[in-house]
Amino acid sequence: MHASTIEMQSPRFLPAEIPPMVKQSRSRIRQMSSKKIQWIRVHRIAPDTIAKVHLDAHEAITEAINLSMLRGMTTIPVPQVRQVVVNSSSNTYIIMEYVDGETLASCWHRLSLLSKLQIAWTLRGYVGQLRRLRRSVPGTLDGAACTGLLFTDYGAGPFTSYDEMTAWFNHKLDVSQRMKHAPPDAPRFDNSWPLVFTHQDLCPRNIMLARDGKVYMVDWEGSGFYPSWFEYVGMRSDVHFKSRLWDILIPWISHSVCTRKRIDEYWRNIVWAVKVGVAM
Repeated sequence: MHASTIEMQSPRFLPAEIPPMVKQSRSRIRQMSSKKIQWIRVHRIAPDTIAKVHLDAHEAITEAINLSMLRGMTTIPVPQVRQVVVNSSSNTYIIMEYVDGETLASCWHRLSLLSKLQIAWTLRGYVGQLRRLRRSVPGTLDGAACTGLLFTDYGAGPFTSYDEMTAWFNHKLDVSQRMKHAPPDAPRFDNSWPLVFTHQDLCPRNIMLARDGKVYMVDWEGSGFYPSWFEYVGMRSDVHFKSRLWDILIPWISHSVCTRKRIDEYWRNIVWAVKVGVAM
C-alpha cells in the first residue's frame, strides 16, 4: 500500500499505522454496540487523537484546509489537524485532536433551558464570525466542486464567478417551473447576498459540548463561501434532530430572523429540481 502524509505539524503516526488502528477501533465499537453499524467515520486511535475516515482524498484535504483557516482567522473552537494521510489504494484519514465531550444532539434533552440559550448565543456569535470571512467567488477554499444540501448529490461547479452560480440556480428554478413544482412568478436567485464562509451542516450532531465548557463546531468538509442564507437552509433541513426549541432558535442563530420566510419560499421552489430532477 502506497501512502503519503500531509503534515499540519510534526506527525505522531506513520501512514502505514493508521489503517490497522482504525480497523481495530471499528471492531471494538461494533462489539460494544447492540445495533448493527454499517459505517463508522470517526475512530479514537489514542487517548488524545482521532482518525476521521474519508472515502475521497480531496474531501479530506478540503476539510483540513478549512480547519486550518478557521483556527487562524476565528476564535471558533475546532479540532486541531495533525496529519492528513492519503492512501492510493484505500481511504484517506484526517488525524485530529480528540475533543472530550459529547454532541449537542446527544445531550440537548438533559440541558437546562438557560444552558440551551447560552449555547445558542455562543453559536450565533460563531456564525457572526463566519459572516466576516468573505470572498467574491463562490465555492470551496481550494476551488473544488461545491457539495452539500443546496447542490445535487453529484455536486456542482466549481463556479468561476457569482454570476455562474446564479445561472445554475436559475436553471434549477426553470426545471421546477416546467415540471409544475414552482409557480410561474417564483422569484429568481438573489445574488445580492454576500458570499460568506458557511458551514452548510450546522446541526446538533456537528456541535460538540466539551467537558471544559467550550462549544466546538465539527465536520467542515462541505464548507465554503456561499450566500449567507445557505446556513439557515442547512440548519432547517436537518431531519435527524427533533426539538421545537431548536427549531425556534435556528433563525436567530443563523442571523435570518427577518429573512427566513423569503428564504423558505425560494428553497421550496427549487428543492424538487435539486433533489429529484438532478439530471435536468
